[in-house]
Amino acid sequence: MHIQKLRLENFNCFIEREIDLVDRFNLIVGDNATGKTTLLNGLAVGLGSLFLGFPSPAVARSIHRDEARLAFFELGDATTVESQFPVAVECSGIVNGETGTWRRDLQTEDGRTTRQDATWISKLSGIMRDEVKEGKEVVLPVVSFYGTGRLWVQKRQREIKTLNPNSRFMGYLDCLDPASDEKRMLQWFKTQEIAAVQKKEQIGTLEACRHAILACVPEAKKVQFDVARNELMIDLPNRTLPFSYLSDGFRNMVAMVADIAVRCASLNPQFKGDAARNTPGVVMIDEIDLHLHPKWQRRVVNDLLNAFPKIQFVATTHSPFVIQSLPVLDSVQLLNLDNPNAEDFVNKSVEDITEEIQGVEVPQRSQRYLEMVRAAETYYRMLKDVPSATDTEKQKLSSQLDALAVPFSDDPAYQAFLNIQREASGLADRSEV
Repeated sequence: MHIQKLRLENFNCFIEREIDLVDRFNLIVGDNATGKTTLLNGLAVGLGSLFLGFPSPAVARSIHRDEARLAFFELGDATTVESQFPVAVECSGIVNGETGTWRRDLQTEDGRTTRQDATWISKLSGIMRDEVKEGKEVVLPVVSFYGTGRLWVQKRQREIKTLNPNSRFMGYLDCLDPASDEKRMLQWFKTQEIAAVQKKEQIGTLEACRHAILACVPEAKKVQFDVARNELMIDLPNRTLPFSYLSDGFRNMVAMVADIAVRCASLNPQFKGDAARNTPGVVMIDEIDLHLHPKWQRRVVNDLLNAFPKIQFVATTHSPFVIQSLPVLDSVQLLNLDNPNAEDFVNKSVEDITEEIQGVEVPQRSQRYLEMVRAAETYYRMLKDVPSATDTEKQKLSSQLDALAVPFSDDPAYQAFLNIQREASGLADRSEV
């Protein structure tokens, strides 16, 4: 399953927005409140249409009433706010080898998300459902959404139970919930480790998950569930740490990669050790750079591409290191919501990317430095007005100059230079009088 086009209508901040997606990695950048997360939420609605023909726990994502775009009107002395309908999400893409378009919409505030325009995809998913029920080796696409909620602190699992045999569709449990749930992932690892010991042989799907984690976690040498300690353990150079002891960035990256791999293994156990590499699908990641060290930010995209070669990723970021790391491939693209034409990130320095693509002023200098320059420029312009000013105006100018210099009073060289310029203009520093 790959999405080729997403179109939103009256969805949150968008009156109408259409984007084209490529097959492997789509990185969305833009300032806050430009709609990056909105695009992921809309895509989640479109992807969730696959579950219209699937049994529980695969649950289709509906359009929420509060996702309707708000229009503001000035009437008399009052400002009114009206929700705009219909709210619509339309997708075009490839599902189970077939290409088609489907749409879901919410017509009124009190209505329900319709499915009549999603007949094509629900029919295909119904066929896939029947084949799974008959035990056939149909390939189920992984679908998953990792929002910023994946970073919330979670309670340590005091008791990690094993899992009973269950349906392949359990690979879709809570998959479109942007919050994180480590519990089932840890239960799956424990269950597979015990099974491997009892069978006295490697279990392919377990090894596939191990390989995926090691491919995406720098310096990790080994990952296994220690049944005696009831912990997932990560071997790093010169130390072995329980999963629960890892830093936020480390822990959340491990949890996300492990969750994707476990879902691949649960959905397509027929692939055994190649489950992570052979499972197609779509994974969405909001703010992929959160809590990651810059060194990790520079490799996270390539690590995910290598670990899951058939999955289409759609991610957002604020990191110039992530932007800079994008491989130059037709199947990889940068979507800039601020400036759609600013797509040339190839061979750019981090400073160039920060300035030209992300709109940060002179990134080589600190914000304080830029404020000092602006203050000095204003200071000099005001000094030019001194010769023609009246005594009252000079007194006002002097107060304004004092206020401009105060924020930088801890820099004696800067203060001395401003005072010299002030004296040269014939306006003494009142603080020295």
